[in-house]
Amino acid sequence: MACVKTLTQAILLDIDGTLVDSNDKHTDCWVQAFAHFGKEVDWKLVRQQIGKGGDLLVPDTLNAREMRQFGEPLKKYRGQLWKDEYMKSVQPFPGVRESIRTLADKGIKLAFASSSNPDEVEYYVELLGVGDLLEGTTSKEDAQFSKPSPEIFQAALERVKSDPARTIVVGDTPYDILAAHRSALPVVALRCGGFAEELLAKAEFVFDDLNAMTRELDRIDDYFRE
Repeated sequence: MACVKTLTQAILLDIDGTLVDSNDKHTDCWVQAFAHFGKEVDWKLVRQQIGKGGDLLVPDTLNAREMRQFGEPLKKYRGQLWKDEYMKSVQPFPGVRESIRTLADKGIKLAFASSSNPDEVEYYVELLGVGDLLEGTTSKEDAQFSKPSPEIFQAALERVKSDPARTIVVGDTPYDILAAHRSALPVVALRCGGFAEELLAKAEFVFDDLNAMTRELDRIDDYFRE
């Protein structure tokens, strides 16, 4: 076990759009799934909602009659469509594996904080090859509601068993920021998820990607020193 070399005790890492380049693919998948049920939706409208789970995105997009007619079948269809046609094409952002190993080598406890299906989370852990560096992971089974509910980050915090006063969240969407702050956790927002700068403004830190954040760990330590 590496010795703790930073004031940052633990980092809770979102996956989609943070570690893997999947946000546009998720948008494509949702648009295709809505179309399957005869609902034409604007790509940009869906894209700005990526980061929510289907439990929120679907009712935010459909009206009451549509929800009764095909709300639940739509969510199930989209989940299978993602696994069959999209998930295996997702790739990690460059240097993510190395950055995660650098963080672990500094003695920082790490957990993946995702509200995706358990098999999707398992797939990404294997894709990234960092399972041995994690204290644990979360999935949709760990929360009644997806982000911006704080439940997922609270579950991840239990996995790492760290001091909340020395734990930070890393995500890429405004929903990550809101969920972290609802848990009273500071958050790093990464631009690689493709959200506009003004939507990330409430984060304690904003970096281009995980590599850039890892190079600036001293700044995060300074936050915990205050």
